[in-house]
Amino acid sequence: MAAVQNEIFAAGLRKTPTDVETVTNTYISDPDRIACTVAVDENGRILGFQSLKLATAAGNPYGVAEGWGIIGTHVSPFAARKGAGKALFRATLEAAEAFGLKDIDASIGADNDMGQAYYEAIGFRTYRTTDDRVCKAYRLG
Repeated sequence: MAAVQNEIFAAGLRKTPTDVETVTNTYISDPDRIACTVAVDENGRILGFQSLKLATAAGNPYGVAEGWGIIGTHVSPFAARKGAGKALFRATLEAAEAFGLKDIDASIGADNDMGQAYYEAIGFRTYRTTDDRVCKAYRLG
């Protein structure tokens, strides 16, 4: 998973590189984690991952409403436009429904046109903007 984020960084699509410890703490060990799904190729190489966690008062840098889901998607540039993102969202949506979420937030960098287009394509819609973010919501059932 760290390799995927570092591939995104190397392609100029992420502001900072990362390491295994940060990825583990942020996506696997986070106490508010609902799900973290990976997409792999036929050789077991991780192509991307998508995290879903519960918005709480603490650890909520984008001011997402408490009780909403917070989604994050990371797909290697080598796997872009091959269906990994849609497959990841199908699994994440199942996890969100099982958890009982009603809304999911995707807070995307205002300069991240690819990220914004991805979330629009899977049904997210802009509900607020900040100086540096476009916040999109997906409403469940």
